[in-house]
Amino acid sequence: MHIIRLQDCPPSTWKNGGGSTRQLLAYPPGASLDSFTYRVSVAEVDSDGPFSHFAGVDRSLAILEGDGLALMNGAQLYGTLLAGQPPLAFDGALPLAGLRLGGKVRDFNVMSRRGLARHHCQQRVMDAGSHRLMLPARSLLFVASGQLQWGDHTLHSMEATWLDEATEPTLHCAQPTTLLLASFALTDGNHD
Repeated sequence: MHIIRLQDCPPSTWKNGGGSTRQLLAYPPGASLDSFTYRVSVAEVDSDGPFSHFAGVDRSLAILEGDGLALMNGAQLYGTLLAGQPPLAFDGALPLAGLRLGGKVRDFNVMSRRGLARHHCQQRVMDAGSHRLMLPARSLLFVASGQLQWGDHTLHSMEATWLDEATEPTLHCAQPTTLLLASFALTDGNHD
């Protein structure tokens, strides 16, 4: 198992210069913000401001820590994101701005470039105990809070693992644990 630790991912400046992000995964490897097929990152939102513009990109966003964000489309409220809520999917070309509902916010961001890939991002909340979970091929399993035991490996909060092949492991949680699962499908004509 290859474990991706948030702390080991170097921070980089947002496309619009308004904050920082840590990239957990990008495909193809080495792709830039203008050339990725899909991408997963965690961002630190220190101030209110506009989202970066990503034409032709589908996005999903979930709050990991903090009081949350109000997403504004001009003067209209597009949606409200709170920690513990399922991810919100939206078009990366929308002219959205994020207004913090309190202090600093940390979010989980999944993007896929339309015509090259599709993604699905879901949240799973698991009680303490053992759980069998169907994990699709080409997916990233991220521990938003808590921790889980998978065979001989432990995934702690803010750690992830990438799955090339579909699997149905038994996961053991010593405490309530929240997972985010981002899965990807390459569209016709786009193959490894």
